[in-house]
Amino acid sequence: MTDSRSMAPDGAAEGALAVRPSLADPGAAAELFSCAASDFLRIIYLNPAEHGDEAENAVAEIVFGLAALFEETSDIVDLPEGFTVAGAAERLRPDLERRISVMTAEEQTMFREPSALLTLAVNVFFEELLERADLWFENPEHLGKYAVVDDDAIHVFLVSDETYDWLTEWAERILGCDGDAEDGE
Repeated sequence: MTDSRSMAPDGAAEGALAVRPSLADPGAAAELFSCAASDFLRIIYLNPAEHGDEAENAVAEIVFGLAALFEETSDIVDLPEGFTVAGAAERLRPDLERRISVMTAEEQTMFREPSALLTLAVNVFFEELLERADLWFENPEHLGKYAVVDDDAIHVFLVSDETYDWLTEWAERILGCDGDAEDGE
């Protein structure tokens, strides 16, 4: 017998999202980026030597998981009206062109595919995130009371205005909803 208090009306477990988040709001997208960033940084900074291949697999799952949110058939989120993977790839290609130009011919061919290019952009997001986090954690002023990088320090980094703005910029860049901001840098 099912206890009606523990199940939502549609049979979903209590606490499950009844409505998918909409990425039409860059703030909601930035929150999803922040969650993925938090998971990623925990793997990188918290006991990375203990994880080995498991850590590499977990990082890959996070990268491909975030990229999967932007698939047009995503059942996880609602994408902005008019969003297409091809359109996102077209917007992102100029920012990624220098990186692609140094790849092998086979890799360059692979990144002609819009979904592969979008995944590359997400990977670049995580590379930049790690660079930013390394700089942040190397600065004693940012760590404040934290002597080591731990969950609290990661949280402080992710909720800083600078990092949140950067997460939002990435969401806007991928989704193409950057309002008055200009694409690329």
